[in-house]
Amino acid sequence: MAVLNLEVVARFREDGYVRTDGLIDRDELERYGSAIDRAVASRTAGDERALVDKTAYEQSFVQCMRLWETDLGVRPLTFHPTLAQAAAELLEVEAVRLWQDQALYKEPGGRRTDPHQDAPFWPVGDAPLVSAWIPLEPSTEANGALGYIPGSHRLGKLRTVDLTSPEVAYDILADPALAGRRPITVEAEVGSVVWHHGSTVHGAGPNATDATRRAFTIVYLADGYRRAKPWPNFPLDRAGVGVGDLMEGEGLPLAWPRPDGDVPDPPDRVGESTGPQQHVVPS
Repeated sequence: MAVLNLEVVARFREDGYVRTDGLIDRDELERYGSAIDRAVASRTAGDERALVDKTAYEQSFVQCMRLWETDLGVRPLTFHPTLAQAAAELLEVEAVRLWQDQALYKEPGGRRTDPHQDAPFWPVGDAPLVSAWIPLEPSTEANGALGYIPGSHRLGKLRTVDLTSPEVAYDILADPALAGRRPITVEAEVGSVVWHHGSTVHGAGPNATDATRRAFTIVYLADGYRRAKPWPNFPLDRAGVGVGDLMEGEGLPLAWPRPDGDVPDPPDRVGESTGPQQHVVPS
């Protein structure tokens, strides 16, 4: 039985993003939120820098990736069957693999997250990707809700935005392909999920509040696609996936379909996933 109605899938196909409500129980999400908070605190222990002393990238958010590999309490959310099935339905494919999960916490006073597409960061070619953006408290325009440019996913991959050097980075919003269109902010309550395609142009505003904006994201990759480029990439390199090989193996488990209650074991080689990380931006 489908978890999404045809209207939601059609809206995602047209716009490249959609908000769903009620796919995950608020009480359940609060429990996962506490586990994510503990994981982020552990990953960032010892970093006592003020926001102003961090890099521009770090001022956009505290990023902790692949929490499912190290934190037992987070793992059931990363492989939540309803969310994984919804991801497959939005991509209109039979099966999806986990690409990554991550906590994205925007501190009070945190700068904007510069508009970008996700897919160009990774050597996945035309493999469809979808991200589930899960607010752990209400996501508002004031605290850094995400904004999306409708239909931008149908433009394919534009130039890669260097999020580590925003002062000199290519401004994707000035790309002629977007014809001057601006992102539409999508606010979301706890229990909602905002989904976006890997090629949808999106970004987030600054956090003008005095509280951290807490969010968790899960990125799903359509199953059955092959690595397209040799760019260094931790998930694919760890799994021994070469150019032309199917993107599967260690750390890239099937997320849907899976038997009820079946959560995969973490990879033996956790390695790079033990600390905060940023997008790998190919040169």
